[in-house]
Amino acid sequence: MKKINLLSIFIISLVFASCEPKYEKEYNWAYPVCGDWMVKVYVEGEEYAGPYEMKTYNSSFGQDSIWIDDYPVYYSSYDAYYGNFWTLQVKAAVDMKSLTFQSDSAISVVPGYPVAIKVRNGKVINKDSIYFELQFEDDIPTPFGTTYQIAGHRETSYEEYMQQ
Repeated sequence: MKKINLLSIFIISLVFASCEPKYEKEYNWAYPVCGDWMVKVYVEGEEYAGPYEMKTYNSSFGQDSIWIDDYPVYYSSYDAYYGNFWTLQVKAAVDMKSLTFQSDSAISVVPGYPVAIKVRNGKVINKDSIYFELQFEDDIPTPFGTTYQIAGHRETSYEEYMQQ
């Protein structure tokens, strides 16, 4: 009787030990448009600045827009926000079927810097490259006068986050 109980306990513990949960990858609705991007800035086809890191991520207000964020960093001694390229954190309408995004004149939500920004011709290509154009209200000498082409590649994606 003791051997049967011991054998039963061994078999039951073996069954429980061999059952590993299977995890399914769950992607956010905004994948593959969202991610961390290493980009360069071009003006009229000539390299202007970069490389810089930018982020695109989903909006919590629905499945129709994303945020474009230039990592504003707060410098308390200057009491100002600065981005890698420009001080911007702006929402753009997204079309997930064509992986495109744009905004005719969104206002940056960086505190103390409510500048209007136009996001044009935004697209993600083959899930690993990004391109979009920006125009800024506070551009000198002409507001919205220069079109900055932003192009780059994905640095971090949801797939890399999911492997951790």
